[in-house]
Amino acid sequence: MRSVSTPPETPSPRILAREAAGLLLVAVGVLVVLVTLGAIHPVLSTTAAATGTFAAFRFMASPKTKTARAVAISTSVIAAAAAVGCTFAYFPLLGWVEVGAALSATGTWLASEGT
Repeated sequence: MRSVSTPPETPSPRILAREAAGLLLVAVGVLVVLVTLGAIHPVLSTTAAATGTFAAFRFMASPKTKTARAVAISTSVIAAAAAVGCTFAYFPLLGWVEVGAALSATGTWLASEGT
């Protein structure tokens, strides 16, 4: 027979401090990566930011309310528009590749919704 323990009702201050420190390290790490990519090339940093915002809102912190969902979608759309706009400014042909990839991804999503 295995023993099942129940978690405490409220987390201890040590656990909360550890989680806060972990989240701070994640935020600083992401900022360092984006700044470094921006120094290398703006297209890299804006594309990474767009991908990161979409992934964060879709997989890591799914919004629960309509307002939070609207903010998440707006943030993702703004980041994606900045990425495509920056790509068009630097490499117009690569911008069209991004537009084509987005259209293909949207078509795949729409086609697979019924299954």
